[in-house]
Amino acid sequence: MARGSDEAGFTFMEVLAVVLLLGILALVALPNYFGTQADAQNAVRVSNVAAINSAAALYQYRNGACPGTGAPAETFVLFLADTTYFPDGSPVDPITKTNAIYNTNYSTTLCRTHVP
Repeated sequence: MARGSDEAGFTFMEVLAVVLLLGILALVALPNYFGTQADAQNAVRVSNVAAINSAAALYQYRNGACPGTGAPAETFVLFLADTTYFPDGSPVDPITKTNAIYNTNYSTTLCRTHVP
C-alpha cells in the first residue's frame, strides 16, 4: 500500500536511527554513571569509618576506656546504636544498607591512652 501525503507517522529508517542514537548515548553514559556510583559508595564508607573513629575517641575520653572493654559493660554493637555518639543512628554500609560490616569487624585496639 502506498503512503499518501496526508498520513502521519515515522518510517522504519527514522525509528532505527533514533534507536541507534539512544543506544550510543547509553553506551557512553552508563559506564560513567556506574563508576561515579562506586566512588560515592567508597566515600560513604570512608566517612562512616571516620565517624566511628571519632565516636570511639569521644567515648574513650568520656569513659576512660574503649567501647566494649571498660565500664560500664557494653558491647561494640550497643556502642554503634548509641544516639549519644551517633545522633543520626549507626553508620550504614551503602551497598548492603545494614551496619553489620561495622558490628563484627571493627577493632577497638586503635583507642589511644588518654594522657592529661
